[in-house]
Amino acid sequence: MRLSNWPPPLIRTCSNKRMASEMTGLDVNQQCAPGYRRPAQVLLVGLPVLFGSVLLAIALGAVYIDPWTIIRCIGSVFGLPAGTIAATDQTVILQIRLPRVIAAVLAGSGLAVSGTVMQGIFRNPLAEPGLLGVSAGASLGALLAIVGGSAAYLVLPFYAFCGALLAVSVILSIVLLSGGRSKTATLIMSGMAVSALFGALTSLTLMASSQYQVSSYIFWTMGGLANRRWDHVLAILGPVCLTLLVIVIKARDLDILLLGDEEARALGVPPTSTRVLMVILASICTASVVSITGPIGFVGLIVPHIMRLIVGPSHRVLAVASAFGGAVFLLLCDLLTRLIAWPTGAEISAGIVTALVGAPYFLYLMFRSIRKGGDLG
Repeated sequence: MRLSNWPPPLIRTCSNKRMASEMTGLDVNQQCAPGYRRPAQVLLVGLPVLFGSVLLAIALGAVYIDPWTIIRCIGSVFGLPAGTIAATDQTVILQIRLPRVIAAVLAGSGLAVSGTVMQGIFRNPLAEPGLLGVSAGASLGALLAIVGGSAAYLVLPFYAFCGALLAVSVILSIVLLSGGRSKTATLIMSGMAVSALFGALTSLTLMASSQYQVSSYIFWTMGGLANRRWDHVLAILGPVCLTLLVIVIKARDLDILLLGDEEARALGVPPTSTRVLMVILASICTASVVSITGPIGFVGLIVPHIMRLIVGPSHRVLAVASAFGGAVFLLLCDLLTRLIAWPTGAEISAGIVTALVGAPYFLYLMFRSIRKGGDLG
């Protein structure tokens, strides 16, 4: 589904100026839209906010740790003089909270950047990372690991990652073998079909599973960051950083792709290969995150939407802003789950909190759009 007013006029204006610059060789001012921000401005705001959120997430919990102690402890890892730090504080910081916090930062960034890519290549603000069956494939893989008795440590994430890649591989195979003219429509319809197929296989497997296996699977599908270790951090570090780097480099191609396939070809951007590359990157990034955290909804949907309103439509700036926004959003949601667990002893999953926050905001956007007589976006 393509919305009538997507891409926004500001994107079309900026891209047309860029197109003119390409064809004439003139230096056209790219600050052509209200709210446009440079990457340096995003970094100047994003880094302090992220740093403060990380300190807050490490400091708060069942045991409060002074922020200066946290800074000294992390500095000691890099050989900086730290003075005397209690062994219990070192254990809590370096082995329990810091891996979980970094995992939340990487997962939030990965989901938000993947959502930015999906919304760009589909020209639809409702697109999100799970559109192409990544979550459905990961869920089936995780369930097979649980049923097969191989749900220990990194085995379940490996199964989930393979399931997600299998789903995406099937979709891309359909697209590449298809003779249809609309590759975007083929991607969307293939994603819907593969998601339905993997969902049916998951339901059949659940019917043959024990009550304990079903409970374990349901808990995994809630999405969470509890008990994450450094191995989990390393598993998602590479895909997230690679995806963000490539998106920043190829941001111009994404901007031009919003003009349409014919205009993109005229400017030397092959639409099909560009979409396939972006889908592969976003899918691998999402698959790595989902395999570690389980499905966490709304991060890849609402964060790019909010960041677009703040920094403007340029994908180079939007990708960086979404990375910061997704990291802070998921980090604070996970912190809330830990603070709830502190007095009650029962920790809820971060995916539940993101849904409780994201769903009302999504409905607000929808009703605001209806009142204005337009589409979302």
